[in-house]
Amino acid sequence: MRFFLDANIPYSAVRIFQELGLETVHTRDVNLGSAEDAEIMNYAAKGSYIIVTKDLEFANTNIFPARLHHGVVILRFPSTFIASRFGNALKDFLTSVDISLLRKAVTIVKLGRYRIRRC
Repeated sequence: MRFFLDANIPYSAVRIFQELGLETVHTRDVNLGSAEDAEIMNYAAKGSYIIVTKDLEFANTNIFPARLHHGVVILRFPSTFIASRFGNALKDFLTSVDISLLRKAVTIVKLGRYRIRRC
């Protein structure tokens, strides 16, 4: 599985995905750090990436119909989290979920729980 991290995800999160053997690219890696959401979606779709973001707009099927993406994971952690706490919560999620369920789904992740909606 391939993951594409939005600009609002700490760059240190790349390491967490890689430690778990998951191919991951951050928007910074491909000069899309200030890209519009549609550009992010297009890049991810072309590369068969699952988008990881904090942006709820990616879950809006009126804007981004399911046929446009390979999956979206929206992280709803507290805004007060520093990168290390964010990383710990992310790692807890990634090690507790069946990663294959994230493909072609919209997943909302909160501390200690998540909801997967199949597309």
